[in-house]
Amino acid sequence: MTSGTSTCDRKTCCSHDCGCTHDHAEEDLKKTIIRVLMAGVFVFIAVLTEYTIIPVADVQIPAALAALALTAYPIIKEAILGISRREWNVCELAAFALVAAVVIGEFTAAAEIALILTIGELVEDYLFTRTKKDLNMMVQAAPTTASLILNEKIHEIPVEDIRAGDQLMIHPGERIPVDGYIVTGHSDVDESFRTGESLPINKKPGDAVYSGSMNLDGALVISASNPATQSSYAKVVELVREAGLRRPPSHPMIDRFAGYYTPVILIIAGMIALATGDITRGITVLIVSCPCALLLATPSAVLAAIGPAAKRGILIKSGKFLEVCKQITIFVFDKTGTLTSGEMKVTSVIPEKGHTEEEILTIAASAERSSPHPIAKSIREEARKRGIQIPQVGTARHIPGKGVEDIWNGMPILVGSREFLEERSVPLPKKPHSNQEPTHANETEVLVAQNNEYIGTLYISDTLHTDTREAVTSLKQIGVYKYALVTGDHTNVARSIAAELHIPDDMTFSGLLPQDKETYIARLQEQGEVVCFIGDGTNDGPALVRADLGVGIGSRANTLALESSGVILMEKGLSALPLFIRLGRKTSQTIAQNIGLALFLNLFLIGIAAGGAITPVMGAIGHQLATIVVLINSIRLSCSLPA
Repeated sequence: MTSGTSTCDRKTCCSHDCGCTHDHAEEDLKKTIIRVLMAGVFVFIAVLTEYTIIPVADVQIPAALAALALTAYPIIKEAILGISRREWNVCELAAFALVAAVVIGEFTAAAEIALILTIGELVEDYLFTRTKKDLNMMVQAAPTTASLILNEKIHEIPVEDIRAGDQLMIHPGERIPVDGYIVTGHSDVDESFRTGESLPINKKPGDAVYSGSMNLDGALVISASNPATQSSYAKVVELVREAGLRRPPSHPMIDRFAGYYTPVILIIAGMIALATGDITRGITVLIVSCPCALLLATPSAVLAAIGPAAKRGILIKSGKFLEVCKQITIFVFDKTGTLTSGEMKVTSVIPEKGHTEEEILTIAASAERSSPHPIAKSIREEARKRGIQIPQVGTARHIPGKGVEDIWNGMPILVGSREFLEERSVPLPKKPHSNQEPTHANETEVLVAQNNEYIGTLYISDTLHTDTREAVTSLKQIGVYKYALVTGDHTNVARSIAAELHIPDDMTFSGLLPQDKETYIARLQEQGEVVCFIGDGTNDGPALVRADLGVGIGSRANTLALESSGVILMEKGLSALPLFIRLGRKTSQTIAQNIGLALFLNLFLIGIAAGGAITPVMGAIGHQLATIVVLINSIRLSCSLPA
């Protein structure tokens, strides 16, 4: 289905549970709302005149016909198409009831049926057609121009004009427009787009760089290895699109049931009319059999869940993502920004040579006061938390990918990697002289030297989110015990996080690229698993779409993950995930209850209609009451959300 079209092929449509009408476009939806409101007014007038509440009897038939003109055509049209395709669904039964009611002059009853069916379709369109992903935001985030080095001069050219072998200048703070390798320069590069790796990677001449990555702190000259259209950034977009096309179509129970229900009801109504010689009685059976309550059984429950869930920070794009919760057999977690906070934090400060933690932090934060590097930001943030004042000006000199040198109280200081201090001939121990050990295996050490003497180390890490352990424990209490961790980080990083959550090594996978994550999800599905994938970051897009249930963490509002996810947890962390899973299971229970109630009430009304106890108009009112019962049961769901 393409945005802006009014219809789609029911065989290939995979995001909408097709019913009687099938308009998807937003403008068509607005027109349907207007039609429903106008038809509702006319039906209200017709009902009032039917029972002489409005004493102008001549108004009844014109009002009912006006309502039918606004609502009946899509139902009749879809029924004719269904018959031509030799399909039986609820539309055929509704169409027969409408036509039969009009034939015997029961215009008000026909108008009521058409209005309720149209309202049901309107609810379904609202709930089930908002899952198409908008990739424009991702495309707009990519560079549109590049700095081409030609004849020792820099020329700004469109990205699409880049050819393999072109040399490009990438300044600090710029995104790399194409895949390539470094010719000259050193810098830390943020490749979280590609791998999910939270720590920047130090790059040197000869190292590969990838489109979409951010050059953090050093000027680079790169040689393009392929055009922008063949870059890794473009490939991720294509992977997401292809994964979305591969999602199997969803068909609600009522569509399967209608294949049997509709012909059986038609036979019953015909037999009653023949046996009693009363065609009105047979038509009344058709009217009360019209499955409006069944049509609303699912969308009413879904709507009752979606609204309150949104107030709790859970954005659900489609009701099918609620229904799949009861089938989940395994949770697959991305690491960075999902299990972990996605933000660098100072976890340990180890002073040496008689210095204090505050002195080490003061020196390091002062040297890093103007750096945009995530590690520098984490050092400044830790200093701020401890009330340390950081000078606003200074003479710090940043060495890309290595560290910084500065003057503090008249003495030279160095802050950076172990290799950086060793290059400056600073004597270093193999590890800090302290009983305090790093709290995580994935910590990065930042060493500090003053006057060419090592004085301390800061350890910086992307740590577990505060609510991760509790959320995983709650999920186990729900009854799903299979968990896996996938990440672009290194093996020791992945296993250290997995160990804290008791995820076994054989279910922990590191160094994965976007296509690797999607492939792993597909392999699990081939093994019969129903997969819930939880991720945060553009590189998670293909896996989020491929999974039976893709849950995106909303802490990074500019990522493709938010466009690719069926469900978005708007707050950081996983605290809302167990609530959503329980809500999904409760919604499935409510849908089952709604279907049971609708069938029972329909059968009851069919029985009394067959006995001639009610007229067509009374039958229409009766099946409206059945619809109200279903809606009330759905409202109970919104009033009893699991805590």
